[in-house]
Amino acid sequence: MKKKLLTVIPTIILVATPLAIGVSPADAAPKANSQKIVAKAETRPTLRLGSQSSYVKKLQQILKDVKYDTGVDGVFGSKTQAMVKKFQADHNLSADGIVGAATWNALDQNKVERQQFTVNTAIMLGQKKLGNNIIFSGDGRLLKDSKKQPYYRFKAANKDWIKQGGTGTIGWYHIYKDGRIVAK
Repeated sequence: MKKKLLTVIPTIILVATPLAIGVSPADAAPKANSQKIVAKAETRPTLRLGSQSSYVKKLQQILKDVKYDTGVDGVFGSKTQAMVKKFQADHNLSADGIVGAATWNALDQNKVERQQFTVNTAIMLGQKKLGNNIIFSGDGRLLKDSKKQPYYRFKAANKDWIKQGGTGTIGWYHIYKDGRIVAK
């Protein structure tokens, strides 16, 4: 009987510990949840050339969603590697073609930022600064500068110059969420 009692006591102590140290179960719960979220992020696989799986498929779909289309076949081939390297370079990451924690985090962040700062919003900001007679074109990729600030890169063309038979190109611009427009 003592053995059973000793086995139960540590369990009771562990459950009662938050209350014993003055922390309510409600305060303890968010910490447990945040730890689960961190643990989930850490369970993403490291993917590289030659990997084959369904996260490879998920990776390819995520890349496609953020305008780095590789095709979605579940095989981490040379095209997927090239797009991963391009994404990494565009986001000031080490462009090694290996998808580890930093690349997964950048992909997740890019998805959220694209929802908060759309291509159409960037074009409206550009037209507000440069005029409604300007047409913007680009590949729709949300990039990061050296200070990790997101921007879209657009070629700007003048509608009147196009009507006159020219390309209309007036330059390349980086348009930021805060309304900054930087000529490149």
